Amino acid sequence: MLDVVLDLFGQEAWLYLAGSLLLAVIGSNVAWLFRKPRLGALGEMVARFAVTPFAAYLFQLLRLFYYLGVPFAALFWGQDAVVARILGLQPLIIPLSGERHLWNSVSANWLGWVRDAGWLAAMGVVGLAGLALVGYSYRRALAATGLKEEAINVIGLDRSASELLFEAAYHEVHWAFYRNAPVLWLQRYVSEGMYWGVWLGLVLVAFEAALNPFWRQGIADRSKAPMLLMRGGWALVSAVFFLVTQNLCLAIVLHWGVSWGWTALMRQCFSSRTPEPDRSTI
Repeated sequence: MLDVVLDLFGQEAWLYLAGSLLLAVIGSNVAWLFRKPRLGALGEMVARFAVTPFAAYLFQLLRLFYYLGVPFAALFWGQDAVVARILGLQPLIIPLSGERHLWNSVSANWLGWVRDAGWLAAMGVVGLAGLALVGYSYRRALAATGLKEEAINVIGLDRSASELLFEAAYHEVHWAFYRNAPVLWLQRYVSEGMYWGVWLGLVLVAFEAALNPFWRQGIADRSKAPMLLMRGGWALVSAVFFLVTQNLCLAIVLHWGVSWGWTALMRQCFSSRTPEPDRSTI
């Protein structure tokens, strides 16, 4: 048992994952610390910078680096820290003229994509229906408390399709990255390492969210909770989808399509407000 634990700390994959988790915890808590103007020269400087146009661009650049830069840096420059197959990067073989000897491989590859697309359609319908039911139930629960219609509003429902696509890509890659290290580690010791590694990765994602003060505050805020609950629920769906397809590209498409459909449905029963910067990393 001791050898198994020591092996965990000796794997480079866990160093990248720990670095990502540390960045998320430090970044979210520092942002929380400066969420309101603070006394002193540093607080005044941060407050002035936060209202400049450059601050918004810098924030999005940092998100791009965190969500996509860290995982793909580990993939390309880590010593087997990230395995493309475990990340969900499935090849799509395009045959060239004269390569008849590859046709069997091409057929098998394309059939695999068709099967995965079938799972996408099935889980898309079920996922959208389930999330819509939760959203409507949440709306009814708020209405039952006596809140007026205009008082029930939700931040983020007016996000554009392009914004939702970026969010889908960011979070699916992030969740896949957090599955990678547990799967690599457990596959060395148990036959069902892929299965248990996926769920351990989901636990790590939840742990990261629990350490994020914006997430904890948002869950208690009726204007922010629906979007956060949708994202948390989709983390679970993403784990299941990975187990049956191991296809990151289709996971992004599925996430994007369902989140787009869900926000459209929820706009019919909630008022909408302009989204705030997303500082929750789950």
